[in-house]
Amino acid sequence: MLNKLTLILFAIFMYTLGAAQNVTPKGVFLNDSIQIGEPLPYVLSIKYPKQLEMVFPDSLYDFSPFELTRKIYFPTKSDSTLSTDSAIYFLTTFEIDTVQNLKLPVYQINEFDSATLWTTVDSVVLKQVVIAIPDSVAMITNTEYLEVPMAFNYPYASIGLIVAIILILAIWFIFGKTIKNKIRVYNLKKRNAKFLTSFEQLIENDYLNTEAILTLWKSYLEKLKKAPYTKLTTKEIASISGDKEMTSALMDIDKNIYGPKDESLLESAYSTIKGNAINEFNHEVNQITNG
Repeated sequence: MLNKLTLILFAIFMYTLGAAQNVTPKGVFLNDSIQIGEPLPYVLSIKYPKQLEMVFPDSLYDFSPFELTRKIYFPTKSDSTLSTDSAIYFLTTFEIDTVQNLKLPVYQINEFDSATLWTTVDSVVLKQVVIAIPDSVAMITNTEYLEVPMAFNYPYASIGLIVAIILILAIWFIFGKTIKNKIRVYNLKKRNAKFLTSFEQLIENDYLNTEAILTLWKSYLEKLKKAPYTKLTTKEIASISGDKEMTSALMDIDKNIYGPKDESLLESAYSTIKGNAINEFNHEVNQITNG
């Protein structure tokens, strides 16, 4: 009797393990073609063992060559063993490549780190809006006198072009670094404002979704600091930063993810990691400005 029960438990374990290892997200465009600037829906879905935690990419993710205009998330559907998550991303493109490709990640949140699962590549064809003139259209002849304008003065134009190039190069040599730094700071400010808006909205709309809030914070710092924050544990982040207050906040968040839960710790923890993100942003801006 004991051996039979052991075999049943072993079979259930191997089935669950096999399901977890074969989890693959699916991502497809709903149309085969797209026009420049036209929103195109892209459906992302994943079916996985219900004991796992999955996080979809948010508005801070780089969807190149596309740009995200809006997204729709659907509630998780679960049965006795499996859960299904799905979302629709509305994407636009301003690139002129005839065929444009996209694959997206889904983050599997584990106890001490996270894994990235990728969809297969899906493609979409750019519609051409310039229509060729049919060969059947006859050319209309015109025998009336047409005054021919004077010949273009190529020597003067060449001199003017050379002078303009020299001026542009001189300006870039003198102010190029300043211009590049201002562009970098502008992009950092734009990304920081976008992060703060998303962070506040997520806290307001889904206060207890600590995994998503923590992933949003890690994703922002990963792009800001060029470090793999989404793959680091709290202990690893603490060893890098040396910030005891932030380490304590991350530990409080981990408690509410892995238990025992204490929701009273979340408000202070969220405020601390938000403040840390702002401090890291200011540090990067100061380095660029004074570097």
